[in-house]
Amino acid sequence: MWGEEVRRRQIVLFVALLLFWLLLSSDYDAQHIITGLVLSAVVIWFWRDLSDLLPSKSLTARLPDVILYGLILLWEIILANIAVTKSLLSSRSKLDSGFVSFRPNLQTSWGQVLLANAITITPGTVTIDVNPDTGVFMVHGLTESMREGLEDGRLVRCIQRLERSRAR
Repeated sequence: MWGEEVRRRQIVLFVALLLFWLLLSSDYDAQHIITGLVLSAVVIWFWRDLSDLLPSKSLTARLPDVILYGLILLWEIILANIAVTKSLLSSRSKLDSGFVSFRPNLQTSWGQVLLANAITITPGTVTIDVNPDTGVFMVHGLTESMREGLEDGRLVRCIQRLERSRAR
């Protein structure tokens, strides 16, 4: 049964990757379709031995949490864009860049990676280091306000929720 489930997930992922490729390429000639087929197959082939990392809960059951994470991340990026723009364009504002270390209560390495990437793609902040043993993050922020609230912010809580839903 487990082998059938893994095979089904691989097929679904293959189709999703192919459709995503076609959506991004926006050309539907033979060259683009064949390239999409080959690239999707290569990704599936590289991921074939990672079936033990598949969550026990299906993606459709976790979809609300994934969508919520995406919306929160998008909102944080928008707010950070506005804050960076204000800081750079304001004649009175001084950049007070600096580092902050914190340890969010994340239980998995993929949760740490997800948070590190979210911090890095948010304007004004960049993840410098994550210690995989202790879970301590080192982050650089352009202003004090960008460094505040990283440890227990909305993104951390949302990733913790994703970790819990993945474990179920």
